[in-house]
Amino acid sequence: MDELLRYLWLHGTERAASELLVYVILLIMALGSVKRSRIFSVKDTDGLVAAAVVAVIANILLLVSAIIPSSPLLGVTGKVFPSPWSHGLFQSLCIECVVVCFVFGLVSGTLRSVRDILELLTYGISRWPWAILLAMLVSFFVW
Repeated sequence: MDELLRYLWLHGTERAASELLVYVILLIMALGSVKRSRIFSVKDTDGLVAAAVVAVIANILLLVSAIIPSSPLLGVTGKVFPSPWSHGLFQSLCIECVVVCFVFGLVSGTLRSVRDILELLTYGISRWPWAILLAMLVSFFVW
């Protein structure tokens, strides 16, 4: 029991701040931004077109970064899997989702102030805090 207490005391922050926690926070930020921006419920053609353009450009850049033979995001062998590109794909898609919702909100007028923008970024975290707690507990004891 003494060793467990020493280990938890010395390495508690390392165990709690894991990749799982980062993935969960990014996922709920992306889901919250989709819900808060109302991208699927507001029928604003200009906002949808702007969001689609940003999404297409981001996806093209993401794919080009994997196709170019001399890309630093490819693995040591030049393959896509495993590589830094494949390791960062989930994070890139979550951030892309937040940016697309941000652009939609600005163009459609659902984001009118800095407060609205901050609410877009924190909506998922405030709506699903139990997911963060669960990820911390899992990463602390299991991960």
